[in-house]
This record gives sequence, C-alpha cells and structure tokens, in this order.
Amino acid sequence: MNKFKNIGLSIVSATILFTGCATTELQTNVRMSQSVFIDPVKKELRTVFVSSKNTSGQPINLENSLVSDLQAKGYRVVDDPDEATYILMVNVLYCDKKQENNAIGAGLATGAIGAGVSGYNNGGAGQAIGVGLGAAVIGGLIGKATEDTIYQMQVDVLIKEKAKNLVLTQNSTVSGQASVKDGQKSGFINSFGGSVRDTNATGHINSNMANDKTQYYEEERKEYKTVMLAEATKMDLTLEEATPILEKQISNQISGLF
Repeated sequence: MNKFKNIGLSIVSATILFTGCATTELQTNVRMSQSVFIDPVKKELRTVFVSSKNTSGQPINLENSLVSDLQAKGYRVVDDPDEATYILMVNVLYCDKKQENNAIGAGLATGAIGAGVSGYNNGGAGQAIGVGLGAAVIGGLIGKATEDTIYQMQVDVLIKEKAKNLVLTQNSTVSGQASVKDGQKSGFINSFGGSVRDTNATGHINSNMANDKTQYYEEERKEYKTVMLAEATKMDLTLEEATPILEKQISNQISGLF
C-alpha cells in the first residue's frame, strides 16, 4: 500500500512541476538579423513592387499580408518594377516544426522524487528503486503530454532602392562543399535511440577548398539584405493555426522597414 502511495505522491509532484512548463496560451516572437535603413522619399514616390517566393514546401502566402501592411503605411503597390521606387523581394526559406523533449527529464525527476519519498517513508532499498522506476515511467508520459510545439518561419528579405546615380556594385561569392548534419529525432521513443548515421559507408571526406568569385557592375538601385525569423509556441499547435500568425509577424516586421 505504501508503495502505491509513494508513487502517487511522486506523480502529483511531477504533474505540478511539468505542467508549469506547458504553454497553454500562444506565445510569439519575431527577430531580424540586422537593421535596414532606406532613404525617405516624398509621398508621390512611395511606390513598391512586391515579389514573394516560397521554397519552404509549406502552403504559405506572405504576399497578401505584405501588400496590405504596405498600403496601410501609405505605399502604392505597383505591377511594374521599373516604375517602383522600391523593389521588395522575399523568400520563405523554411517553415519548420520543432518539438520539446520533456519525457526524459520528467522521467528522471519523477523517479528521483519517487525514490526519495519512499526512502523518507522508511521503505527499503528495493522498494525505493521499484517506486522510482514506476514513477519514472509515468513521469515520462506526463512529460510527453506537456511538450510544447514550436513552429519557426525564416524569410530572406532583399530591398532594392532606386538611386539618383548609377551604383558601382561588388558581388563576391565564396562557394564550398555543402554538407548535411544529422542529429537525433525528438520524441519519447526516439530519445532512447542514437543519432542518425550512414548505413552504406563509414568514411567521410571534407574538402577545405573554396572558390572566390568577385563581379563588378553598375546598376540603378542600392540593395539591402536581412533575414527574419518568426516563432509561435503552444501545446499541440498545428501548422494551420501557426501559419497565419507567422505570416502576420513577418509582414509587420518587414513593413516596419518602410
């Protein structure tokens, strides 16, 4: 009877601890890699051409939000880039789902609590271990149930501003060998497995060579680049729920540059 009582006490304690980590109300955040400053122009020249691309593989439509926010700031969106004072080009690079992994931490914490409670109640070493193991399993399930779902959206931004005179531009590109780094999948069962590995080969070669190519040319516009990262966090958050929120965050951030 004491064994089940001790397990019950440890489960209650773990539930209190780990439900505090669960995000039940939506949390959002947006960041920009660097500030962009464009030159102010008179009202009749506040024209912008918007080009929105999406290579994330997710059903995202950022252009509608951008057009709406820019128009609200007094800009006229035009269809001809040659007529525009500003050209705004964006690409949704990815929209990725992340998952917390609370199962192991919850299991260890609950097991420790269970063993400690059993020992405090004068349980033997065997009973303390048994209580700790039982509480750890249930604690892992509690941790799994309280994991937050996180959606992140990264957008590359390029703004071209019409200049009064021709601009001499230097474009340098350093190219090297691309590589993919595999990690460990999130989730309760996956937490007990190892990292992803190559089953067909054991040897890997990394090239230290890089090619540097520099081009000089004249153009009529100045360029500004930055990267936006938006994030939405909540338990059981879905892509359908997160997408419009992330789109609006990114759009508000980009339109704030104008």
